[in-house]
Amino acid sequence: MKINKLVLKNFRSYEEETTFDFSTTKEKNIILVGGKNGAGKSTIFEAIKLCIYGPMAYKYQGFNSSYISRIKSNINNNSLKNDTVDAFVSIDIEISESTEKNTYTLKREWTFKDKKLDEKFVVYKNSSLIPLDKEELNYFENYITSIISPKIFEFFFFDGEHLSEFFIGKNSNIHLKQSLLSLCNFDTFDVLKNTIISTARSNKNTNDEIEIIKDDYLNLENRLYELNTKEETISEEFKEIENQLEDLQQEKLKLEKDFRKKGGVLAEERELLNSKTIELETKRSLINQNIKDFCNEMLPFLIVKTKIINLEKQLKTESDTLLYSQLKNKLNTEYIKKLLLNKIDPSSLDKIAITISEALVDDIKPDSYEENFESIHNLSNDESKYLFSLINTILDFNNTTILDSFKEYRNISNELSDIRTKLNTSLEDESLNQYINDIANLSNKIGHLSESKNLLSNSLDEIRLDINEVTSERDKSKSKYIELLQSNKVVDMSSNLILMLDDIIQTLTENKTKEIQDNFMYIFRKIIQKDNFIDFIDIDSNFNAALYINKMYYSLELENLIENIGYDEMERKFGRLFFDDLFKLYNVENRSELLNAIKTDTQSSFLTLRTKVDINGFSSGEKQIYILCLYWALLKASDIEIPFIIDTPYARIDETHRNNITSEYLSTISDQVIILSTNTEIDEKAYREIKPKLNGEYLIQYDDKNRKTIQREGYFFEV
Repeated sequence: MKINKLVLKNFRSYEEETTFDFSTTKEKNIILVGGKNGAGKSTIFEAIKLCIYGPMAYKYQGFNSSYISRIKSNINNNSLKNDTVDAFVSIDIEISESTEKNTYTLKREWTFKDKKLDEKFVVYKNSSLIPLDKEELNYFENYITSIISPKIFEFFFFDGEHLSEFFIGKNSNIHLKQSLLSLCNFDTFDVLKNTIISTARSNKNTNDEIEIIKDDYLNLENRLYELNTKEETISEEFKEIENQLEDLQQEKLKLEKDFRKKGGVLAEERELLNSKTIELETKRSLINQNIKDFCNEMLPFLIVKTKIINLEKQLKTESDTLLYSQLKNKLNTEYIKKLLLNKIDPSSLDKIAITISEALVDDIKPDSYEENFESIHNLSNDESKYLFSLINTILDFNNTTILDSFKEYRNISNELSDIRTKLNTSLEDESLNQYINDIANLSNKIGHLSESKNLLSNSLDEIRLDINEVTSERDKSKSKYIELLQSNKVVDMSSNLILMLDDIIQTLTENKTKEIQDNFMYIFRKIIQKDNFIDFIDIDSNFNAALYINKMYYSLELENLIENIGYDEMERKFGRLFFDDLFKLYNVENRSELLNAIKTDTQSSFLTLRTKVDINGFSSGEKQIYILCLYWALLKASDIEIPFIIDTPYARIDETHRNNITSEYLSTISDQVIILSTNTEIDEKAYREIKPKLNGEYLIQYDDKNRKTIQREGYFFEV
């Protein structure tokens, strides 16, 4: 099946009639639809699914009030203002029927009559102007759902975020099994088995114990069915709330962006800016006072700095000269004679006193002494000390400090100017309050939805725990029931059929599992660019998937591992196939024989064993590649021909693997691949790589002013 064309009108954000040509060729099998978040990309997938399945697209049984409410929310608001409402989605699908290829045009249209919503669904075959009649239409609806059910169709919409938990989470084995059964139509056998079990209730058995066990088994089956149904319903509701939260978050971000574009300043930010202004003004005032003090006290002296140097020299000379004069007068000849009296010969006293006096006076004479020097200032000792201190302060002054003060003063002035500009250009109080109220309302909605989401998440965890417990109880009850039937040699057609159907499902899934493993390794080796990264994938009977790599072990290492951590921990760490290889290499059948065989290994040889690789240790990109490859392997094993719609194909994929995803993955997974991407997901380089495979490309943009999506041909970039 291929979707050749999609037409939308007044559906969600698509107001005008908008057409997407999705036709592809074998060589060019990719259609690229670009758009930013909120532009309307996911609407495309929903429109296709809704057009084909109607109420079943939302898991409703018919045209009920819930479905009507859902459709009303999908109709473009602008169209409701017109005299008549004309809203529809239409698709052209190509289906291979025997040796022919027929094209069906499906159109689902909505109008209002007497304030009530009316839906009209018509189908045209091979461009006929006459639609299928009622009987033919009923047959076609049953036919299309038999070819591809809504559940399977949704599987072909690849969402990396959802599938990460789907294929790696704690219930990944259950999801993998259910996916395989659905894709390969093996779930029909499950439905048949449950029908037989239900019918078997009416059959009476004389053996009371068997009857009790059978009732217990059937009750557990019903309980499990109810839990699975409830889990599916809550999961759908959880996903819907997630979508609503994403829309509200985008709306809030847009509102805040618009608010700031118009000069808006939130009250909290305004208060911070005012506080910052006061702080800066105080700081600037202190700096200004320091500058004034400098100008009053220091600057005049710095201007005449050369004269200050001369003044210092003059004062020093005056001080030295004064001291010299005082000492000179003190150390006269008469003073010396008094000192030496009675200490030397009187006859030579005069001569010696004169000599000593002249020598001392000459010794204390300062270098700067001038015979005719005149003192100008005649300062006191205290005055001289103060003036010398002031002169030293002036001469040692570092102008960097005052220059830094001027620089800081200018910076503060500039910052104050910016703050005042921001405050002066902000919105008026009325507009500010309106924005604040709108943002507060959105925040409240987001808060309520987040709370609901958390409650649903908790409910899902509880239900999934119940499912695991009931599944375990059901399996035990079933085993006991079959065991009692066999031991009592009860020939019961129902039990035989149940066993037969279980065998059929096991046989079919075993073959498909092998095919999935081969498909996975084929595409994984094509995409991954690492040598000796993964050698094998194993999917066991319970659909637990594990990756393995061939590793070398020394026999002594194996002996130490068994002695240190034991068999159970080894199997948990290294995998089931690790022990399968050991048993085969040592030709033993159980664990008790294995250790003895290893200890008696006289060769002490190296062994190549398949060793499990922990997927949780992969990088985000490697996990995404693992999921993509498992997804590809499933689809190839199912042999279903249907368009593959993928949202952001390169999420978390590093640049080195993108080219392989384009050439090996997207070109082979389906004859028709529709990619929904942002400009950051498929950027300009990725666009150049994918360009040769494109048969069509569109760019959709959301017009904020008119609140509608606009479409044009081309992508964000041109090549």
